[in-house]
Amino acid sequence: MNSVWKTHAIGRHFVDVPTSAKLVEGWKYDKDALERLAPCGDAQFSQLVDRREAELRAKVQKSGKSSFVERVLLPNGSVALFSWSEPYDETIYATDVYFRVGNNIIRYRNDATPLSNREKAITFFKRCSAKWREIPAGQTPEGIGFVAGNAMLADDFPNYESWRLLIQLEGKPDVSLEVSSFVGAVEEGLRQRVGGILTSMLGAAAGLAQLRNHARPVGPIQADEILVAGTQNGKRGYGFKWEAPGKDYSLAEPNMNVSLQVGESAYATNRESFSSDGEALELWDTLVSSIRLRPGAV
Repeated sequence: MNSVWKTHAIGRHFVDVPTSAKLVEGWKYDKDALERLAPCGDAQFSQLVDRREAELRAKVQKSGKSSFVERVLLPNGSVALFSWSEPYDETIYATDVYFRVGNNIIRYRNDATPLSNREKAITFFKRCSAKWREIPAGQTPEGIGFVAGNAMLADDFPNYESWRLLIQLEGKPDVSLEVSSFVGAVEEGLRQRVGGILTSMLGAAAGLAQLRNHARPVGPIQADEILVAGTQNGKRGYGFKWEAPGKDYSLAEPNMNVSLQVGESAYATNRESFSSDGEALELWDTLVSSIRLRPGAV
């Protein structure tokens, strides 16, 4: 297993990952997806927004009007396009917002803004536009903010933000490894929710064993951990789960999850996953133990 790791910033947290792994990220802010578009200059940005506006203008409502409503200019050259969300309804807006962060473009889309919330939405977009910051290559983000790739929304606005990090390990295509976070809390901890189900599974499945089932705090983060493994037809499978239940409305203490799976696949052996339980546990422990809130992020 590659023993060289690096620190990766995502959302308001740091996670250590193998340097050789491919990372696939996803982010939501106020429950709506953020999408990184290709970097571009002024002319290309204008073309991008004009093209989207033309697409919206070409759509026609049941009333016969265009679906496009208006273009709103935002701080730092960002732009919001308002259109009707549904062809038969002119009371709900869809918004396409293109935030400019240096030469980087972050697209934000919402399909459910009531007509009465137009001014509130514009105020929110203006606030976000003014607070996006570019993270120079090779630099660690500092201060308050939500990190999305090489950009950071330098704000602590209370919202239901979330992120997802898929870690694709080099030479281990059979391993599914994911870390995620969302603002909110679960009513019961991991062990409370699945304890009874796990007991019945262990009793019914031949070769399935529990490796761990205990509280697993990481620094100040309170969490549970359940790890199971089993062998079928000579192949070792794994189901690892770590969860911090989180606190309601807390940017600093969100619900957090780490999961690792090796199950049925096109591969008949463990050559594409782990050579032993020890290798799987070593990688797992290094990753989970590295999760921490970025200093000053909130």
